[in-house]
Amino acid sequence: MKKFVLLAATSFLLAQVANAADIKKGEDLVNKGGCIACHGAGMDKPIAPNYPKLAGQYQSYLFHALQQYQAKHQTPLYGRNNAIMSGMVAQYNTQDLQDIAAYIASLKGDVYIRDEMH
Repeated sequence: MKKFVLLAATSFLLAQVANAADIKKGEDLVNKGGCIACHGAGMDKPIAPNYPKLAGQYQSYLFHALQQYQAKHQTPLYGRNNAIMSGMVAQYNTQDLQDIAAYIASLKGDVYIRDEMH
């Protein structure tokens, strides 16, 4: 049993290292993808009030949102239906999305994130 737990823990840690996000690569992808055209240079000044401010959002939230735009089968429980974003993220693999999310999460923003403890 101890060997199984150790093996499982080691596998988990290796997977985390293998999927570690690269902020610099994420910055390059954001710049090449033209994300600033809609979300602003700092990802915090969108060109329209219905476009989200992204800077400072949680990395996990950003990653899952990007994945949802890639979802092939939109359902009421999973997927985001936006033709522009779906087209933009179609070219990226999972690691690219992790890198993009890490970069955007590293930016300073004025989005207020509520403390779940209070």
